[in-house]
Amino acid sequence: MNRFDDAAATFDHAMDRARQMISLYDALSALRPREPANDDALRSAYFLAVSSFDFFAHELAAVEAKHRLANGLKTRNIHLPMEIMTISDDSLRISTAETHVRQTNAYKAFVDPGKLAEMLSCYCTKPWENLAARINADLPKSDARLVEDIKGQLKSVWKRRNQIAHEADVNPTLSGVALWPIDKVDTSITIDFIVSIGRHMPAVIAEPLAE
Repeated sequence: MNRFDDAAATFDHAMDRARQMISLYDALSALRPREPANDDALRSAYFLAVSSFDFFAHELAAVEAKHRLANGLKTRNIHLPMEIMTISDDSLRISTAETHVRQTNAYKAFVDPGKLAEMLSCYCTKPWENLAARINADLPKSDARLVEDIKGQLKSVWKRRNQIAHEADVNPTLSGVALWPIDKVDTSITIDFIVSIGRHMPAVIAEPLAE
């Protein structure tokens, strides 16, 4: 699946940068112990990881749409205007269709488990079941997770990211004088969790729909 290589490389690089922000937190904490502003390095890591996952999902959707349209492969619930479908030049039609898919998806947050399933379902069946099976294949049987458990964790990650991005992580019950707590362990777990989903999304989205 070479078509996903660039998107995967960008995602991997972003996850490395997020982990480096955790290392920055460690360095800041050593230089100035108990300084509340140190936690902002963790917030940056969290925000970067989650936003990069969303970008990755958008890229996969666009790349797979282009691949299937160019090769006459089946998709579902991708609606292209007639003015695009009637473009006679193949290359122009495909590139215009890709742009349309990107624009249609632009406002969607694919960190939302429901939106992610909606997007993946354009290309494959039972996306969350397939993702969960692949994630669990990497784990000991005793640590296997239910689909709803994985989806629930991703939804919590999405909400936490929105607190940081849209509310400055301010705890409103304290009149804006305090932030919601964040810690290194939770941030590291979140990054690892996002990576565990992201590494399998190319294989899932590439599964052909049944004729």
